[in-house]
Amino acid sequence: MREARGLDVRPEDLADASKRSEFTVCVVGLGRMGLPTACIWADAGFEVVGVDINMAVVEAVNSGKAPFEEPGLSELLASVVEKGKLTATTDARDASSRSDVIKIITPTPVGPDGRPDYGPIRKACSEVGLGLRPGSLVVVESTVGPGTTEGLLRETLEKASGLKAGEDFGLAYSPIRATSGRVLRDLVEYPRVLGAINERSLEAAKAFFSTVVKGGVVVVPDMKTAELTKLAENFYRQVVLSLTNELAFLCEKVGVDFYEVARAANTQPYCRLLRPGLVGGHLPKDLQLFIAEAEDAGAELRLGKAAKKVNDGLVKHVLKLAREALRDCGKSLRRAKVVVLGISYKPDVKNPRGSRSLELVRELEKRCRAVVAYDPFYTKQEMEELGYPAASSLTEALSGADCAIIAVGHSKFRELGLRVLKDLMAEKAAIVDAAGLVEPDEARRQGFAYRGFGRPHGP
Repeated sequence: MREARGLDVRPEDLADASKRSEFTVCVVGLGRMGLPTACIWADAGFEVVGVDINMAVVEAVNSGKAPFEEPGLSELLASVVEKGKLTATTDARDASSRSDVIKIITPTPVGPDGRPDYGPIRKACSEVGLGLRPGSLVVVESTVGPGTTEGLLRETLEKASGLKAGEDFGLAYSPIRATSGRVLRDLVEYPRVLGAINERSLEAAKAFFSTVVKGGVVVVPDMKTAELTKLAENFYRQVVLSLTNELAFLCEKVGVDFYEVARAANTQPYCRLLRPGLVGGHLPKDLQLFIAEAEDAGAELRLGKAAKKVNDGLVKHVLKLAREALRDCGKSLRRAKVVVLGISYKPDVKNPRGSRSLELVRELEKRCRAVVAYDPFYTKQEMEELGYPAASSLTEALSGADCAIIAVGHSKFRELGLRVLKDLMAEKAAIVDAAGLVEPDEARRQGFAYRGFGRPHGP
């Protein structure tokens, strides 16, 4: 078996696109982070083979069509596929057998018990190991607990391949630091944290990343440190979000506008309050993973549990605001038609994974006469496939509605005139703004009963 060239690469071997074309990079997992990664590396000149267990994804990629929306991805994918720089397959074993670098970007789901499920990434490592050649470099980029790469994943790779990590093949860990809506930019501009099993693996991985990442490479002592860095970043954001949400709760109680507090407080360089609200996506999941891993290590993350409790309680609080606003209209939640606006996990992206809107809709369905959801980024069929009672248009959704809950702060909702909502909704109607889009005084001038998360309730 011919040896791969990933482990002993030198920076000068990757100096330009023509030299990079001599190296094959395998990307295992063509999801929302994996496919953009594959495209970026193909665009840099590498021969890239993508691997995914979903045949529909593989067929879409090979036809040059992105299976999901991400700004700039469709154009870049079409370009690298047309140039023959990126192909896709379901066969990880074959792909790894002809690759110099293997990047593993499979998800780490969290089960109902809050424990991380390493089954998918372990299976991916097993398949990669069966095709792994001496001289290859394996870089794990999935979110995992500290010690997972050097422990479980290393053992899986070694057992399947019969090779030894650090000697026969390189092993490194570098977490992805990107968010939906700007993945292509983040993957290139943000510094990459990198840890490896030994100096040889580290230098090889650093050489490869340096050809693509403009933000530079942040070297840490080992893979465990790199794994913990990723979890620490997301832990920090969840704790700050919980602090933000707590302050928003308080502002409602004392009659102060949270957004004015945040605007003033954020002029202090060491204070950075986030926008409160129904934030979902990977952050709550990663916090659960972090808490579970900490408990296994004998450490209790009390602050993490408290943050999770605060953030998880927001759906119930929005229900309370809806009940109060409808009461101001002389109506009850049980007899109301309620519209939920927005189903993405964050504003201005088409990514429903981890959105708290579905939880909100399910709770409303238990309490209301009728519930309907609308999001300008999705068709009615797409929303129904995700489990939502959907409307095909905003007009249909709002027609005769007693209450509109703005769950996600899409820019298109901000552009809506309250007069338009007033004309479509019931004669006496309520607005519950969980995204900070509506000016409270204007809503009341238009005749709405108004409640906003973090806003004074007023008369």
